Amino acid sequence: MANACYIPSNASDYTDYDTDIAPMWIRVGVVVVGGATVLVNIPAIIAVIFTKLRNTETRNLHLLILGLTDLLVGLSLFPILITFINPNSKISHTSCFLRIYCFTFIYFTSLGQTCVICIDRAFLLARPSWIYTSKYARRYFKMLSGMLLFTFLSTTLIYFILGFPKSHKVSCKLESIFCENMDYFSTSAGFVATSIQCVIVICCIIIIIVLQRHRRKLLTQVGHTLNTDTTSEGTTTNQVQRPKESNPMSHDTEGSRERERKPTTLRMSAESKSTLTIMFIIINLFIFATPLNLGFLMQGLHLLETTSRTTRHAMLILTTVNSLINPFIYCFRTPEIRVTMHNGISKLRALCKS
Repeated sequence: MANACYIPSNASDYTDYDTDIAPMWIRVGVVVVGGATVLVNIPAIIAVIFTKLRNTETRNLHLLILGLTDLLVGLSLFPILITFINPNSKISHTSCFLRIYCFTFIYFTSLGQTCVICIDRAFLLARPSWIYTSKYARRYFKMLSGMLLFTFLSTTLIYFILGFPKSHKVSCKLESIFCENMDYFSTSAGFVATSIQCVIVICCIIIIIVLQRHRRKLLTQVGHTLNTDTTSEGTTTNQVQRPKESNPMSHDTEGSRERERKPTTLRMSAESKSTLTIMFIIINLFIFATPLNLGFLMQGLHLLETTSRTTRHAMLILTTVNSLINPFIYCFRTPEIRVTMHNGISKLRALCKS
């Protein structure tokens, strides 16, 4: 730590030798996970775009932006971890600062994007009477813009208040940027990431409660329909013996209510199915992102001793696995995108054969 914070009086007496050299599995992990994340998200983004072109009524804006953020996570992984492969190669302090800043901002944005999807889904399921799809893009962009502003301000304040821009060359690592403020950085970064995850948890609880209410409502409607059918059969039998005058106004009122209720019920059923895909994305996020977030928070609060660079970078690779798996979740669970992928693969096979 002392070497990282050392400011030399002249360039000749500056020494910053880092002995924490990356093991081979870290080097392989950088290439495999980072490269696979980029290669998987590119066709997924293309599939989402072509799905929208095939069917303009498909609402996949959140999947498109999620794919873009996951792609950026994979790309931003390389500038940081490549410096760890050869930790004693020096780069300018500004270059190191920007590399780590960009990754943190993109990582916060990835968490925030999932959070926006959860908030959007909670609003949609909680208020099905809204004509939600008519202004969906505008509403979603407002929420996304607010989250982007929050992540940008959080990252900028953390880095430019706690960071120490210098002119000398450094071995790029967090300790080279924050020096004695490393604990404050860990606390701030961990708090922001954990706060976003807490909002996701709250939205998940709301989604589960609303889905359970919706499920009970559907069961009640089915039971009511069965009882109505049984009653109508008995009424028909009695009417053979004692015919009564029917009220056409009551039948029209019940029919209009049923017609109004049916589209909402069908749309809610479809949204409930797509919500399961989002829940899988959230579970995936928690499995792979929580260790890094809690690790920074615990280190900042002194609940955990200093973390080695190897452990920290292993957690970074683990968070990138989240961005690697996401395309498989929504591409294979969304019927429209699955059809687009199947058609694209079939056309590629036909071209290869020809």
